[in-house]
Amino acid sequence: MLPTLRIPRPWVALLCATILISACGSQSADERLNQSLDELQEGIEARSTDRVMDLLHRDFQAKGGLDGDWARRTMTLMFLQNQRINVIVINQQTEIDTVYEGQAQTRAQVSLSGAERFIPDSSRIYTVTLDWMEEDGDWRLHRLNWE
Repeated sequence: MLPTLRIPRPWVALLCATILISACGSQSADERLNQSLDELQEGIEARSTDRVMDLLHRDFQAKGGLDGDWARRTMTLMFLQNQRINVIVINQQTEIDTVYEGQAQTRAQVSLSGAERFIPDSSRIYTVTLDWMEEDGDWRLHRLNWE
């Protein structure tokens, strides 16, 4: 006769909860897009050109003609000029396109400030439009415009 294995009830409940959570673990398109927005802000504030470039679509364009090389050069210069960069999102509206799958747009007002030390020596508010394209489950910044 084989011995009976007794598993305490709390462990059964924990095991069931873990299985349910892992089954529901895939993120929605909204959650993934919000994650990309957060990563973009964090990459700029961390002064990490590579982190920001990883979020750009291979066909990225800004202001209708500026490309990824322009973005890399501009960020490198901005990061060299400023030891600290703060991005404050004043308001933001993001919509995933219901007609064209894998496309979304974010409109926001953003305060961008830079500092050599602790006190910002430059600050400006921009109205930005970010067009996103989903690629292999990740949202990439495809177009960027600002005023």
